[in-house]
Amino acid sequence: MYKGTYIAMTGAVLRSQELDSVANNLANASTTGYKKTSFSSRLYPLLEGTSQRQDSIYPDARAMTYYGAYHIDTSEGNIKTTGNPLDLAVKGDGFFAVESKGKTYYTRNGSFSMNKDGFLVTGSGQRVLDTTNKPIRIRGENISIANINIASDGNIYVNGNVLSKLKLVNLNNIQHVGDSLFSGNETGASKGEILQGSLEMSNVNPIQEMVGIITALRQYETARKVIKNFEDLSQRVVSEIAKV
Repeated sequence: MYKGTYIAMTGAVLRSQELDSVANNLANASTTGYKKTSFSSRLYPLLEGTSQRQDSIYPDARAMTYYGAYHIDTSEGNIKTTGNPLDLAVKGDGFFAVESKGKTYYTRNGSFSMNKDGFLVTGSGQRVLDTTNKPIRIRGENISIANINIASDGNIYVNGNVLSKLKLVNLNNIQHVGDSLFSGNETGASKGEILQGSLEMSNVNPIQEMVGIITALRQYETARKVIKNFEDLSQRVVSEIAKV
């Protein structure tokens, strides 16, 4: 019976992780450029003599146990027109590259601004990078935001002159870092189109996430009841053996 408890317990743990994932998606439903996280799980046979999976809940088990994995959904969110020249959205694939504390991160949140030193920065202060991996700095006399034009290929024009070009890259092994920042491995320049004066919204569908919460809660309660039934059976077995 302990094997049945094992399986039900790992299932309950995974449903708890799924609830955390859905709750995080809902919390970021209005976060610009956020990409939702999907969670999937399945039974995996961990039998003696077979290779063990490190992503299972209990890798040393010799019975059927559940394992799960997170997946970031990079599908495009709705595009919202803002009219702000420094608001940028990506239509299609690709991530902006930004610098924070000497490290490069990636984002689809193009709500940029200029700081006091003239650098193009994110809402959290990370500097936006160009195609040479250098922070973009907008200089010149009598520069106003209205004089900044950003073409669909990422070229930045100030008063009609090309100043720099935004870095836009494709990624794999994408991981959430926080808010709308991601880490990942660059796989080359993206062919996505940059839209000036627009922002990409989160790709979270609140209704779908609420359905996910209800489903995960039901499955969690089912697993909890199975565990309780196995505990009751175990106590009955012990009691019967004691009578013999």
